Amino acid sequence: MCYSAMIEADLRKLERQFGVRVDWSSFEEAFNIRLKYDQAMIPSGLDSYIIQNAETPLQKRLAKMAKEHYKAEIEKFSKKLKKYEQDVKDFEAKLKSGSKIKDLKEKLEKRRATIEWHKEKIEYYEKIEETGAPRVFPNFYAPVIIKEDKEHLLRLMRYHLCPKNGVEMSAFKYNLFNARRDRLLDSRTWKPAFGKQHAIFPFHRFYESVPGENGEAKIIYFEPKDQEIMWSAALYEESKIEPGLLRSFAAITDEPPLEVAATGHDRCPVFLAKENFERWLEPKESPKELAELLTSVVPTYFEHEAA
Repeated sequence: MCYSAMIEADLRKLERQFGVRVDWSSFEEAFNIRLKYDQAMIPSGLDSYIIQNAETPLQKRLAKMAKEHYKAEIEKFSKKLKKYEQDVKDFEAKLKSGSKIKDLKEKLEKRRATIEWHKEKIEYYEKIEETGAPRVFPNFYAPVIIKEDKEHLLRLMRYHLCPKNGVEMSAFKYNLFNARRDRLLDSRTWKPAFGKQHAIFPFHRFYESVPGENGEAKIIYFEPKDQEIMWSAALYEESKIEPGLLRSFAAITDEPPLEVAATGHDRCPVFLAKENFERWLEPKESPKELAELLTSVVPTYFEHEAA
């Protein structure tokens, strides 16, 4: 865990299932950060949900920001598309003239493929309300559950933990989106949040890259056989950046069950037993006891299939 995950974009559904309240101010923070940093990504399925279901003034403002974001993306891809289409015309002209430029035909085919990809992206963005996908990768934002002032909140946080005193939005030197359970007690990265700032990350399935035939990697998705939504215990941090507060989290992983290990992957999210949510979200026990708590997981079988 975790190459990527498929989240539940229906926020009302998450509110009902987990008894939480959506903290819309955290969504506004994330949307404002996306305006400034291209790397700050929000799953298009979440944008789609907000566009279609906005009711309050704040939600309508977010919907407008989402539409403006995709309008800008369309303009950016359209500009690149024109350039690539001109490249194709130039390559075709050179071929007709008998040019001996090395690999010209190969370059021409690559440009044509690039053009088709850009056309697909533009069409996807133009129909974002219908096409939006709720899939998150590291550096994407996702809804997570926390407890604050005795209230359970659903907050939007980035799936890649930024240390409290860290300065980053452009480069990622280390894997800070997955925290190993066996490193929580001694890692300088995880210790500041462990025992203090805990979260639950809900999602439908997670994806992993595993060894395939001929040494080539393949992507497999895993989902619990008996539950629609699973989750992972997580840690979170809050860091001050320009233009505001960066909320970020890391999912906690542990040794995989047999069916996950059999695919060639060596980690699995800690699918924390639901009866231990309160102990995790409002930690009062010692670090060793909390680390042991993470061994109490939901008994399930992870069905898996090539993505």
